[in-house]
Amino acid sequence: MGTRHIWRSCGRKGNVMTAETGVETLERRGAASRKDYDGVKFHTLAPGITTHPLIRSGKPCIEGTGLKVTDIVGLKNFQNMKPADIAKYYELGLAQVNDALNYYAAHRDYIDTDLEIDGLNDVQLSDAQYGTRPDSILSRRKPVP
Repeated sequence: MGTRHIWRSCGRKGNVMTAETGVETLERRGAASRKDYDGVKFHTLAPGITTHPLIRSGKPCIEGTGLKVTDIVGLKNFQNMKPADIAKYYELGLAQVNDALNYYAAHRDYIDTDLEIDGLNDVQLSDAQYGTRPDSILSRRKPVP
């Protein structure tokens, strides 16, 4: 008997590949369809908002995606985008964007502090002068003849 591979849509980003061999059916699912990841269950913080210690360092994310709440809030606050435009930009449902914004409204201090820390980290990375110190590895490299 031969093996037949079938691609089916799983309703989220990505597809599910099903391999049927005789009577037995093997199915490979993406991480979005699981309730746990590496044996650790997702923790629901609010409707549509979950967290997991191995995904985005445990920061609040939209359920079923790796998209952080701070990503949504950043577009709304700093780019002045409307929720419908954010949903279209990230290919999400409007309800998912509203869940993130509702979570932000309830936990404004936490999310604002997280955004401030992310901004400081970005500044530090952009100010870093990698490879310009005299004792750096790159400066000790011999030129090729």
